[in-house]
Amino acid sequence: MTTDSELATNSGYYAKVANYPYLYRHTVSGRYYGVKKIKGKKRESSLKTSDRKIAERRLKDWVANLEKIDSEVEKTTLHELVQKFIAVNQGKSARTRDIIRGVLQDFEKCWPHGLDVEVRNIRPSHLEEWLARQEGRLRNTSYNRYAGVLKQLFELAVRDRIIAESPFKQVKTKWKKPQTPARHIPTVEEFQSIVDCIRSQRFTRHAQNSADFIAFLGLAGLGQAEASSLTWGDVDFPNNRLNIRRHKTDRRFTVPIYAHLMPLLEKLKSQAGENLTAGTRVLRVKDAKKGLRSACAKLGLPRFSQRNLRQSLIMRLWKAGVDRKLIAKWQGHQDGGQLILDTYTEVFGSDDDDYERLQLAKIGSPMNVVRVETGTAKESTADGNHPGTIAA
Repeated sequence: MTTDSELATNSGYYAKVANYPYLYRHTVSGRYYGVKKIKGKKRESSLKTSDRKIAERRLKDWVANLEKIDSEVEKTTLHELVQKFIAVNQGKSARTRDIIRGVLQDFEKCWPHGLDVEVRNIRPSHLEEWLARQEGRLRNTSYNRYAGVLKQLFELAVRDRIIAESPFKQVKTKWKKPQTPARHIPTVEEFQSIVDCIRSQRFTRHAQNSADFIAFLGLAGLGQAEASSLTWGDVDFPNNRLNIRRHKTDRRFTVPIYAHLMPLLEKLKSQAGENLTAGTRVLRVKDAKKGLRSACAKLGLPRFSQRNLRQSLIMRLWKAGVDRKLIAKWQGHQDGGQLILDTYTEVFGSDDDDYERLQLAKIGSPMNVVRVETGTAKESTADGNHPGTIAA
């Protein structure tokens, strides 16, 4: 088969197609080629067909793409593109950078075509092949993150005019419907048993500090990042509140010092003694997931996460009748409680049946029934029908 390089070396075999700019035909094989000068450089490409009409359509696309590609960067390798992508995302949040780093590490480990391949030679099938390898081990949400990073990677290549069109655009499975997560939220009793179990570990050096950390998460309803960075300068005892910086959004919000939280804070304050300064951290450890995992295993409980402990307080506040907008405010949410309503209320604990019965009890007797004295008249409904009949 005649290659593109042969077009220049064996130009005698090529004839210019009359009245059609940039189109040439091989006189032996009958295949069509495109030839065009861009910024003084001759560009050649096989149109991979012997059909005139097909050749004309492909030539039109090829010429259009030539204008979109910068000849100085068109030979950029995949490795160079990955490094550039990492560099342009340095300003993103720590969580976003971690996701990108993790996906790209997996990408580099098992990309079957080598990182020295030129970006322009990567096909949609190459990306589909790699995503298919990840599909079996990833949940749908994680798969979407992997696909999203690939999409952004090749969009950068298009913006920098390395390629004219992203190969990701033709990938068949770009996104999967997220699976409903199996959330487990500890009840108040389960939460207390976890704290007690961690605290009872006599031969673990950090047992008490870990128990305090876990207790704080569940009693204050804060995440691990917020709790670990809390200092005594953030604790406002006179106004009975905690001043919190939500790490995910970098916004400030306040949380009340709940009555059930106050004893723990007073104990920690007493333990701090002379070290209690505005810049001193309230909790002595930054993470207690190992202690939590061990306690759940010993107690035969689901493998609760530190986030589940935060959700435990949300459940507690919800069932106490606190308005969802106020709960959202205390969680640092800006949506007026929509996340609370959509996400948490459907999985609030193991006593949902009891909670539902309690709410139904508030309704009382059916509103459409009128009761009369026995023996003086027949019991009837508000619409005049006798019990057992159906109103029209």
